[in-house]
Amino acid sequence: MNARQIPWWLIGFRLLAGPVMIALCLLHVPHAAIVCVGLLAAGVISDIFDGVIARKLDCVTPALRVMDSRADVVFWLSVAVAVHLLHPTLIGTTWVMIVVLGVLELSVHLISYVRFKREASTHHVLSKLFTLGLWALLSQMFLTGQAGLFFWLILALGIVSQLEAALIMLTVPRWVCDVKSLKQARKLAHNNSD
Repeated sequence: MNARQIPWWLIGFRLLAGPVMIALCLLHVPHAAIVCVGLLAAGVISDIFDGVIARKLDCVTPALRVMDSRADVVFWLSVAVAVHLLHPTLIGTTWVMIVVLGVLELSVHLISYVRFKREASTHHVLSKLFTLGLWALLSQMFLTGQAGLFFWLILALGIVSQLEAALIMLTVPRWVCDVKSLKQARKLAHNNSD
């Protein structure tokens, strides 16, 4: 295997891990919660390292970053479905996050499509922090079936992250992936105006 394919394999792992979690919970496999927590951890770690490895091997491309974003959406939606299959009563609380963040995510992509005819792929720092928080929250929900106060903190972080992504897409002068923050987007806009 060519080492430059490793990031693609890690993205593929996430695309596979999500549906596997759904199947485990749908089929009521013994210890599904523990297995799902393990797959969730492996998925998050693969998400961290696909970018790290791609940068080390100098094989980062817009296509890779866009596919990474798509895999993230499939993975996290699958995790959400799996945790609700295992603990259906969670939907009484989590529907707020699903609706609010779903609308914000679609809005960010709509802004990008209207401005650049391409889907958004910012990979900003706040989105990475949100991912880590979501990992902890969903691990807790898989194991305990409860959301708690932590849920509301992670929801707030997710909202701020999505708002920053929207502002980034409104600020950058041309489509670009891997904009780390609104500050960097403003710098790109300023450099473009010179």
